[in-house]
Formats: sequence, C-alpha cells, structure tokens
Amino acid sequence: MKLGILVTIISGFGKKGFYHSQEIGLGKALAAKGHDITVYKCLARNKHEDDMEVSDHLRVRYFPIPAVGVHGLFNPAVLDKDLDGLLVFSDTQIFLPRVYRWCKKNGVAFVPYIGIAHSAWKKKVMDLLFRAGTLRIYRELPVIAKSPAVKDELLALGVTRCDVAPVGLDETELKTDYACHDREALRREMGYGPDDVVIGFVGRLKVEKQPEEMIGLFNGIKDRKRFRLLMVGEGYLKEKVEEKTASLGLSDRVRLIERVPYEDMWKIHVVCDYFVNLCTREIFGMALLESVYYRSSAVALHAPGPDVILKDLPGHALCTSMEDIANRLCAQYPDADDLAYSSEELLRRFSWDIAADRFIALTAKEAGKSC
Repeated sequence: MKLGILVTIISGFGKKGFYHSQEIGLGKALAAKGHDITVYKCLARNKHEDDMEVSDHLRVRYFPIPAVGVHGLFNPAVLDKDLDGLLVFSDTQIFLPRVYRWCKKNGVAFVPYIGIAHSAWKKKVMDLLFRAGTLRIYRELPVIAKSPAVKDELLALGVTRCDVAPVGLDETELKTDYACHDREALRREMGYGPDDVVIGFVGRLKVEKQPEEMIGLFNGIKDRKRFRLLMVGEGYLKEKVEEKTASLGLSDRVRLIERVPYEDMWKIHVVCDYFVNLCTREIFGMALLESVYYRSSAVALHAPGPDVILKDLPGHALCTSMEDIANRLCAQYPDADDLAYSSEELLRRFSWDIAADRFIALTAKEAGKSC
C-alpha cells in the first residue's frame, strides 16, 4: 500500500539531528513490510529542511507552515491523493479536521496516533477548540493510543474504538555496538573518574521537567557517594538552573550541556550510572527508553510514559516522591545482569512493528484491501 505519516506538531518533536524521530522510525518499520511511505513533517514557518530519501520506499518531505503555538495550520492539498492511509501524530492538534475532511473526500483512511488527549495550554479556548473539532473525529474513528493511560483518557472522553501501540525504538539509529567501546575511557573524556557516580538528566529546561528540583535533589545527596550530575537540555529555565547550581556551591559537581547531537547521545547514556526523570506529565519518554537500552539505571517519578516503560523491568525504579528517588540513588547499585535483561526485554516490548501493524490493519479494513 501507499501510506503517509503526518506530523503537524510545531515543537521540538523529532527535531532533526537532536532527537529520536518517531515518525521516521515508524516509517522504516512500514517500509520494511513492503509499503511505500511518505512522511510529511511540518516545521515552524521560519525553518527549513531539505527533503530526503531515507530508502527506496521511504521519503521525508518538510513543510514550513504557520502555527498557533504548537498547533500547525497544515494545508492538506500537498498530500498525495493516491494514498491508501494517513497516520497522523495528532494529540490535541486543533487544525486536524481540515485534514480529516480532505482524507474523507479522497478516500484515504485517516488514522490518529495519540500521545496526549488533554490540552497543556493555559488558555481554555484551545481545549474548547480541540473538543469541538478533533475530539469529535476521534469519537467517529478507530484510533491508536501510545499508552494505556492515554487510552483510558480517550475512553473517558467518549472515544469508543481505541487500541494501544507504544512508541518504538529505531534500532537503526541506536549504537548497537556500544558495549565494544571502553566505558571508562568515555568517562575520562568527560572528566569523570572510576569512583564517580554519574546521574544523568536529559530534557528541556522547563517547569514540568523540574530541572531546578533536580539540582535541589542532587544537593541533598551529593555527599552520600561521589555523585556527579550531568544535565543535557536547553530552555527558559537555563539561567535559573545555573544560578541555583552556583548558589549551592555545586558548580564543580554539576555539568550542563545545552545540546548533544543525536548521533552522540549514546555516549551520555553509557557514561551515566543513573538516568533520572522527574516529569510527572511525561507522555512517553524517548530518552528514558534509550537509557534502559544502554543499561543506565533509570529512576523516574510515576507518569504515563515511565509507568509503561519501566513496568517490571529489574534494575530500574518507579518512585512516588523525591525522597524515594534520593533513597534509590543512594542504595546499592543494581545488578549488571538485571540491566542487561531489561535492555533486551525493552527491544521486545517497544518495537515500531507493533504500531506499523495496527496502522496497516486499520487502513486495510477501511480500504477493503489485503494486508
């Protein structure tokens, strides 16, 4: 079949060169099954990226478009009319009804892939627009949720046909031979000694990620082991994070790197002993997935994403409070065999094949075609 994947979200979602690209990972899985795939990726109006051919059956086209916040105003006229199905990373995007109408008019199966079903905007008007438009579409169609928590939220909103397919890891983008590299040499390159216990924190420096709280947490445990904190992220709280670090006298123990190219992110995970996630609104968490893959012990507050990713994975922990996290970090380090098992189990649970198969089945059912 000829299939499309659309991302109208205008944000850091899948930012080229710095983040795991969910839409391309899914595209690769679909192309491997013999389908012809076009990814339609929207950018902020002042941005530009060159289209690219990932493989013979997978291409990515970029479209700078106007937007209201993260809500891209996409013109569906640029979509290929002979598509069999269009999977949309849709969430609460308010301009999707026009894409849905285009699909209906052209006989293209419209399949929403949803990671969040409530507006994070302070302005209630956005939530009202979502409920009046996009949510009505969700109630009419079969949809795919990224997690059981999102499915429950959609069911509560009156969406009756909802399946679950988690975000996957794109193994072609992972450093699969990371274990062949000298970990201690990598740590020395970054200024860490063999006795240092490195805590990793990766995420945008904004309120919901709690970077200032991470500094406070670190300050409370800094002397219980040879702890070091390695933070990777940029955002409007950068100055406050730096000020708090300096005021607590932690500048020699805390390192902040604004950006790390995705091709080098594996080094961050391998260098770190722990990976901490403090976002209680984490929808999924690609960095969390990757930390488990690279056998860094993940410690996270309960949230929809971490609850799914870390469930029943030995060597990692879901915590209910900052105190709980502190105690976990100060306890005996997990067994290497547990971390190895969890890394392998992760690849079994979080494969893009799952979402690809759901999309193919829904498209084939609507189009009356064989999978």
